[in-house]
Amino acid sequence: MGKKSYLKEVFILVSYFLSGAGLIMILDITSVTSSFALNNPYHYFLRQLMWLAASSVIFFALWEIDIKSMRRAIPWAMLAGVIALIAILIPGVTHPVKGARRWLFLPGAVAVQPSEFLKVVWVMYLADYLDRHRGELDDYKILTGPLILLFALLALVYSQPDFGSTLMLIALFLIVFFLAEVPVSRLIAIVLTGLPFAYWAVFGTSYRKDRITAFLEPFKYSSDEGYQLTRSLIAVVSGGILGKGAGSSTSKLMYLPCAHTDFIFSVICEEFGIIGSSLILLLFVIFVIIGFEMAKRCRDKFSRILVGGLTSLIALGAFANIAVCLGLLPTKGLALPFMSYGGSNLMATYIMLGLIISVYMESAERMLG
Repeated sequence: MGKKSYLKEVFILVSYFLSGAGLIMILDITSVTSSFALNNPYHYFLRQLMWLAASSVIFFALWEIDIKSMRRAIPWAMLAGVIALIAILIPGVTHPVKGARRWLFLPGAVAVQPSEFLKVVWVMYLADYLDRHRGELDDYKILTGPLILLFALLALVYSQPDFGSTLMLIALFLIVFFLAEVPVSRLIAIVLTGLPFAYWAVFGTSYRKDRITAFLEPFKYSSDEGYQLTRSLIAVVSGGILGKGAGSSTSKLMYLPCAHTDFIFSVICEEFGIIGSSLILLLFVIFVIIGFEMAKRCRDKFSRILVGGLTSLIALGAFANIAVCLGLLPTKGLALPFMSYGGSNLMATYIMLGLIISVYMESAERMLG
């Protein structure tokens, strides 16, 4: 019992440490520019703090939900997610930002990105479905329902367009099926079947093709498609081992676009060097290890799949964002969980955290107690 409580407490502590570090970095990055643009150096910091407070309320409230109630809510949550995705594509319901329709705009200048929450519901749906069909995992027929739903979700998300979330939904499908111990041969068959579509999705669109080209030779295209990546790499390398010091980044002064969202890790590298950025990376590694350890200790299949799947979702977001900042993946707008500015991603992350803790306590700690 003591060891399980220790896991849970460290899991939560690491999460809030990352969120606290994210708040500090958001204030650091945005204070100068928001002073000039908005006459308020604390604008982004205070908005993120409010989102963290709201997310924390939901996080602790989810501790009280039981697994049966959670599973009963999954179809309704999926229906709500699909409706939200359809709504943002309807002209007049919302408006595009930088050419993409990804947000629902609520009263009070609150923008919500439905795809962030859909990823959570997608993992929940798959965990529930695979647990209900746990005796049929060798049968190809169990793939039919989830695949039909996956194609529908991909069509809606890709239409926004949101290629990053499209890839994430596919990756989560494969990961959750793997966690459920579906034969690997089935998953390989799905991947091979989907390769032509993946090729078309990447190279059938000129701006995505240009991003791949810029990724391979970023400094050759540093004035257009490679601009963000080259500025990110310059920030990372200029930090050296110890960094320039807190608040000393030059990249944040309009040189690195989206520094407080997609490229917050690049600024961490610049200001705190290899040592500081390695600490952040280590905390994410600890988070993932503990998450999978908690999944392993759950006593029922649904709980193991759900905790492992949600941990994987946070891990994918974190390491994909870091890989983009380091030039290991093509540039794509992905938030760094817990740390990047953005309310939808932060709230979705804390919903996942709440679900993980709730399921773990009921499936592992309480059952043993």
